[in-house]
Amino acid sequence: MKFNFKDQAKKKKKILIVEDEPMSVMLIQQILKNYQFELIVAHNGFDAIEKFKAMEISLVIMDLYMPEMDGFEASKQIKAISANTPIIVISTTSIAEADLKKDIGIDYFLAKPLNVTKFKDFIHMLLLA
Repeated sequence: MKFNFKDQAKKKKKILIVEDEPMSVMLIQQILKNYQFELIVAHNGFDAIEKFKAMEISLVIMDLYMPEMDGFEASKQIKAISANTPIIVISTTSIAEADLKKDIGIDYFLAKPLNVTKFKDFIHMLLLA
């Protein structure tokens, strides 16, 4: 079987954005628009888990406070499905990053309002390195 570079080039990395606030979704999409990623949006934890199970997701960007199922529970369930998929939490929470990593298994935390430079650094480190 031959390796086909064209097929590989067409396969975009998928980022799952889990956020119920439309302005936050738009901001993240705007920041990532110049990259060659496929962006999938989920508006709550239930939706996120269903989409995560159905697709090969490279990175999850998670809000913590959403209706129906919050990001705490969704992060735990996603990590139970795939411990290797990185999760970046973007939230207004006052919970310490170390506690979030220990309790729900997230990999990185960014406080709102979002530090765009730090966010892009995480994207480069996790998906473009």
